[in-house]
Amino acid sequence: MKQGSILVAGSLNMDQVVRVPRIPAPGETLLGAGSLKLIPGGKGANQAVAMARLGGSVSMAGRVGSDPFGKQLVAELHKHSIDTELIVTDPIESSGVAFIFLLPEGENSIVVAGGANMQVGRDEQHFAAIQEALPQAKALVLQMEIPIETVTRLIEAAHKVHVPVILNLAPAHSLPREVLQKVSVLILNETEASHLSGQQVNTTEDAQVVATVLQGYGIQTVVITLGGRGAVLVTRNEEHKPRCVYQAAPRIQIVDTTAAGDCFVGALTVALAEGKQAEEALRFAVYAGSLKVTRFGAQSGMPTLEEVLASYPSH
Repeated sequence: MKQGSILVAGSLNMDQVVRVPRIPAPGETLLGAGSLKLIPGGKGANQAVAMARLGGSVSMAGRVGSDPFGKQLVAELHKHSIDTELIVTDPIESSGVAFIFLLPEGENSIVVAGGANMQVGRDEQHFAAIQEALPQAKALVLQMEIPIETVTRLIEAAHKVHVPVILNLAPAHSLPREVLQKVSVLILNETEASHLSGQQVNTTEDAQVVATVLQGYGIQTVVITLGGRGAVLVTRNEEHKPRCVYQAAPRIQIVDTTAAGDCFVGALTVALAEGKQAEEALRFAVYAGSLKVTRFGAQSGMPTLEEVLASYPSH
């Protein structure tokens, strides 16, 4: 693993994307538009690629199958100069896949078959290798498409060696408060924030209240993304009191919302790792995520640093 790089431990999936006029009803056969598209994805790999394209030095830990998809997924990371030393090949499970139904307005419905991803960390030799690499990392980025017990163990391990943890709680899961207290930055969308807090998040004001409540658990920074309305960030000020920052999203033409959240996570991580203040880091992440939804595909649609900066308003 590269010294001082951001370590992502997470999923690698091959996205199988089909355009549909609507989501089919139970028992219905629906004709899709065009041909099936195969695009490298997975929350972990998407976030790693987003960071690399935004100028971050990145290493990836994960698991693929001994199938053509596995080789393609790792090769795609190599294209972005991502260190893959901590990605292993599972001798039994196949590579993870995601089945994505893409609607005309750019929204989607996704079903994930985790495959080898659900064995990450269950091989003690592999877990030990990831743990051994942690002290060299600038930060550890985690999501919930690998086993929960692996996520929990890695949070504990990173905390012990004082490596900041960025946790994207997606898909939604509940974690004990004592585990969350060891997370430096918690990133959730409205659904995930509602699930974790037990309070419904429907408005920006709701997000500010819930983020403040979650930050009160002992988490340094909590971020709730709001899709086309932007994002809310709550952190501690110098007096250790909650400080709330809101960033609106620019108006854009939606093409494909797949991996917009992953792009946001990657951008926020890079900005914070570079020492950017909360306002600038949140702005950068919101504009990066907004730019992603104007493009088709998960990793193939990730913007570069220059493109994000060029998308800022000129005034």
